[in-house]
Amino acid sequence: MEAVSERNVFDFILQGFQIVSLVIAGALLVVGSPYGSQTSYNGRLAINGRTAWILMELVSPAMLICAYFAPATSGPAEHTSSSLLSARNALVALWLAHYTYRAIIYPLRQTSRKRMHVGIMLSAMLFNSVNGYLNGRWLSVFAPAEHRQHVSTYAAMHQLRVYFGLVLFVVGMCGNIYHDNILSTLRRKSSQHAKHSYAVPHGGLFTVVSCPHFFCEIVEWLGFAVLSGSPAAWTFLLNVVCNLLPRAFFIHKWYHVTFAHSYPQNRKAVIPYLL
Repeated sequence: MEAVSERNVFDFILQGFQIVSLVIAGALLVVGSPYGSQTSYNGRLAINGRTAWILMELVSPAMLICAYFAPATSGPAEHTSSSLLSARNALVALWLAHYTYRAIIYPLRQTSRKRMHVGIMLSAMLFNSVNGYLNGRWLSVFAPAEHRQHVSTYAAMHQLRVYFGLVLFVVGMCGNIYHDNILSTLRRKSSQHAKHSYAVPHGGLFTVVSCPHFFCEIVEWLGFAVLSGSPAAWTFLLNVVCNLLPRAFFIHKWYHVTFAHSYPQNRKAVIPYLL
């Protein structure tokens, strides 16, 4: 396969992924969140929620690593990094840092997870496979030569973009972890006193939105897209937004229905003071 052919295949998958994101958004606006507090599936195809989550999330870093280190189909050895501390290696490290938390630490810290339909897990695996391939392959083969330079050189060339993107990524990831911890702690405490393990969350951005963890994840991947300048990363951000916004609307509605008048009426769904 010629290098141009691989690029054509890459671009075709990238464009398809962009279209799929809009289809997913439309479907979620109709059917709601396929897993989490809004679901209660216990049929024959239901599997352990924690196991399903770990398996489907681990696919993303695994596929990115495979795509990143797979030999280029053509071209010189310039596709290999000239420095261990290259900009693109740093971006891979940020990706792995996120998924170390999201795929391993996060599910293991939860007291429990509802059972998940195996179809949801498999569809998430497919999504993460495509996403991991696109981002890993772009960084490995299709990124501009400047991404192979030392991270300090790359930062000097794009100071505003690098510092702004890094701040967004770090703040988003820390905010994600912080609000996940609020939810986990709340569910652990409320499960000791009630039949269900849900209660009205407070603290942090929960004072203004129902899903601050979703908001922080959007901020995090916005930071990654700004940092990398990658069309694959911007497409992933589009998918994150198209996935999380509809789910946030349904979770917001679920809170109001479940807790009725005890739920703060001034909270938005996901974007503080706006949406």
